[in-house]
Amino acid sequence: MFKKPVEALDRVLERVANFAIYIGGIITLLMACVTTYGVVARYIFHRPEHYTYEIGIFCLISSVALALPYIQRVGRNLRVDFVSNRFSPKTQVFLLNVLVPLIALFYLVPLVWKSFEYAQYSLSIGERTYSAWAPPVGPMKLFVPVGAGLVCLVLIAELIHGLLALRKK
Repeated sequence: MFKKPVEALDRVLERVANFAIYIGGIITLLMACVTTYGVVARYIFHRPEHYTYEIGIFCLISSVALALPYIQRVGRNLRVDFVSNRFSPKTQVFLLNVLVPLIALFYLVPLVWKSFEYAQYSLSIGERTYSAWAPPVGPMKLFVPVGAGLVCLVLIAELIHGLLALRKK
């Protein structure tokens, strides 16, 4: 009954997470190039560029936000197994695949909601940084709710898989 919709959700989440990590990798490469340029301009040519630091921060925030859904999806995040290993397999399934996603969603759903409101407000007022070149920060603030929202979708899929696994046991 649930098999086809869950498989479809898994395929979509896999594609979206792979795309997000790819874009995050490109942004990380861009950050490395901009930072290298800033260091060379400052220490070799003695002409520091004032914008390389801010671009680096924008790139860091966006690449981390885009990497999180992929990391959660493939299970490469940190997990404390020495506690869960002390329980029966069924309890481990409940703890790791039902309880942990629920707790994470309890934290992430308000984060998505409020960070989206904050980004939307920032866009509406045309908020800019206080630096000399004053780039807009609203578009960059959108990466947080987008990345966290994708993590929420991955956690919901994990929760569904966990409940189905509990049902089988």
